[in-house]
Amino acid sequence: MANYLAQFQTIKNSCDRIVAAVEDVSDLWPTVKELFEQHQPLKRAVLTNKTRNPVLVENLPVEFILTTDARLRSRFPHEQYLYWFREPYATIVLVTCEDLDEFKNILKPRLKLIVQNDEKEWFIVFVSKAHPSNDQATKNAKKVYAKLEVDFSSKKRERCCKLDIHGPDANFWEDLELKITECIRNTLDRRVQFYEDEIRKLTEQRFMPIWNFCNFFILKESLAFIFEIAHLHEDALREYDELELCYLETGSFLTPVSLSSISVAVKIYGYFAFVNL
Repeated sequence: MANYLAQFQTIKNSCDRIVAAVEDVSDLWPTVKELFEQHQPLKRAVLTNKTRNPVLVENLPVEFILTTDARLRSRFPHEQYLYWFREPYATIVLVTCEDLDEFKNILKPRLKLIVQNDEKEWFIVFVSKAHPSNDQATKNAKKVYAKLEVDFSSKKRERCCKLDIHGPDANFWEDLELKITECIRNTLDRRVQFYEDEIRKLTEQRFMPIWNFCNFFILKESLAFIFEIAHLHEDALREYDELELCYLETGSFLTPVSLSSISVAVKIYGYFAFVNL
């Protein structure tokens, strides 16, 4: 158990920002990476706190990681529910195309496969490489983007935005920030709900022989850390306070066999609670 807790803390320590995954369908990331990173952190992002009220976060750092990166691809499915705090909060799909037939026959089916996961928060960034002096290329890019919007956006939610490499981009960055924030907010809400449900189940068992404080500790601190990297610091501190209270309430009901494992958890908790004050 001590090794398991140490592994948990190592994984937690490697995550200091919200992650946005980049699905680079058209090999565009080397071209736009610097531009994306220049427009970080997100300014005035509106997220939802634990009581489901909107909270303005003035500066929210986001790390862009390619979906092919080992940091994402090496994660085991059976661990994801425990380490959900480190999974991407948004998926940005980068595409470009100037041929309508190519879009219909090749690009569209590929995009459908990428976004078919209902649990993934995603949107598509269409990158136009057409130079303003090339009228035909500009018209073709506009036609493809119009078809992209019809196929992947809806009245309920706009899923596409367009970046013109050789044109004005002020509106794009504002639109991009709004879409990333929306994805983060929706993902945050789902993950908070998941952790709260799991914590509630364990809390109901806290005076029973099957009670395991270490499992409770990992879930509770994972929830606190989700709030922490989202810069919802008051909610994070509240989780740490509740974790300490639960330990004090249940300590006298613990068996001697479990005390050694729990003492490790408490030491780790004490350190991180102090650091995050």
